[in-house]
Amino acid sequence: MSPEVGQILVAVALFLSTDAIRIDTTSHGHQSRRSGGTDVFTSPFLAEHRVTNITTQIGTHAYLPCKARQLANKSVSWVRVRDDHILTVDRTVFIADDRFQSFYVESTGMWTLQLKYVQARDAGIYECQVSTEPKVSARVHLHVVVPRTELMGDSNRYVKAGSRVIIRCVVRGALEPPAYVFWYFGLEQIFTDNRYGWIMQTDSESDTHSTIASLIIPSARKRDTGNYTCNPSNSDAVTVLLHVINAEYSASAVTSAASGHGSVQSEIVAIIVAFVVHIQT
Repeated sequence: MSPEVGQILVAVALFLSTDAIRIDTTSHGHQSRRSGGTDVFTSPFLAEHRVTNITTQIGTHAYLPCKARQLANKSVSWVRVRDDHILTVDRTVFIADDRFQSFYVESTGMWTLQLKYVQARDAGIYECQVSTEPKVSARVHLHVVVPRTELMGDSNRYVKAGSRVIIRCVVRGALEPPAYVFWYFGLEQIFTDNRYGWIMQTDSESDTHSTIASLIIPSARKRDTGNYTCNPSNSDAVTVLLHVINAEYSASAVTSAASGHGSVQSEIVAIIVAFVVHIQT
């Protein structure tokens, strides 16, 4: 054997003894080729395998991410886990709800499920699936925040004519302050330059994620009696029924006005109203 042939055989033996090339199948059903200590994927895979948590507020738009690579001719589907309803396959929508839509950005490999005008019932788990065998999938957990509106004080108020009245509502639990808070007197919206001279104020408390809206009536008059509604952009409306009682309105006048009721009930109403007027003077 010549020296040259011997050197070739030694080189081949060394090559075969190394782990230069290895093909394996990962737990997500795709293949990887190890080269220089780095996995190079050769079939479809998802960049994120953990459950992704997305939190949004009711009435806003939600965007659920899914980063898929090496798709070739494979499809990407979005499925709502609670009922196994297929929402989209690639860009095609498979649900009779036009709030859903799927977008793909080729440069990032990101398939995004858009859900417009989120409702409380939309909360839950959504799964991004790649049509491989076995299936490659990743989940997104959508959390929906539902703010609540509360009155500060009684919903049925008695005040004395000429007194300063402040009606307040508070929006709690919102991710962002309401874009606006409308006030209504009956069915009439109250604007900043209203003819009554009423004042509207809105204050946000970042530490408690609360927004307090106030309607100020500098000097209440009898004609101001009625329903006042606080209507935030991101929460339910609440209503206060305001009763403005004349200064000379006595307990006996209340008793005589309570027609259709027994004398005992009328006297009770008169006592309550007289007490409320007394403590607000």
